Amino acid sequence: NTFQQVAMGKISSALVLLMMVMSCMADTEERAQIVALKTILNNLVVKGKDITVQYDLYNVGSKAAQNLQLEEEGFPSDYFELKAGLLRARWASLPAGANVSHSVVLTPLQSVMFNVSQATVRYRASEDSRGFTVGQTSGFGEVVIYDTAAYDRQFSAHATEWLTFGLMSLPSIAIPMALWYKSHRKYAALATRKLD
Repeated sequence: NTFQQVAMGKISSALVLLMMVMSCMADTEERAQIVALKTILNNLVVKGKDITVQYDLYNVGSKAAQNLQLEEEGFPSDYFELKAGLLRARWASLPAGANVSHSVVLTPLQSVMFNVSQATVRYRASEDSRGFTVGQTSGFGEVVIYDTAAYDRQFSAHATEWLTFGLMSLPSIAIPMALWYKSHRKYAALATRKLD
């Protein structure tokens, strides 16, 4: 279920990128144009376990983007703890045809259905541009944040359960084997006496 959500998110992100690139090719104005993708790299999002969110920014325009800014406000501190990276990133420029990636590591604090919204991207489309061009990253939609106990129940190795099963199965295997071994020794001893 969650794997399908991740796969659909990646497919929709790729389609958004493709549509934006095609629209930029039709654009004849000489300027920078940023296409931004936001991806959760984990297949499952689990409360208390780190997730990695990656932002990929592509300049598909014909000029360098100046004063490029990425601002993420979609991970509130009541739901996520920031472990590594910055939720606000800046680059002085991004040349035409280039790309840049940025990642953050977060830990979910609650197990809920969470709507992962878009991050905001701001940049100057050319060196002489006065205002900022504002855009959004691709959205990810709703993500299930699993409870740790539910995750362990479904995906752990279940070592304690297997150990318990083995210990409970041991008498049903050991008792018949002991009885067989005892009778085998008894009849083997009788057979050797008859031969002597």
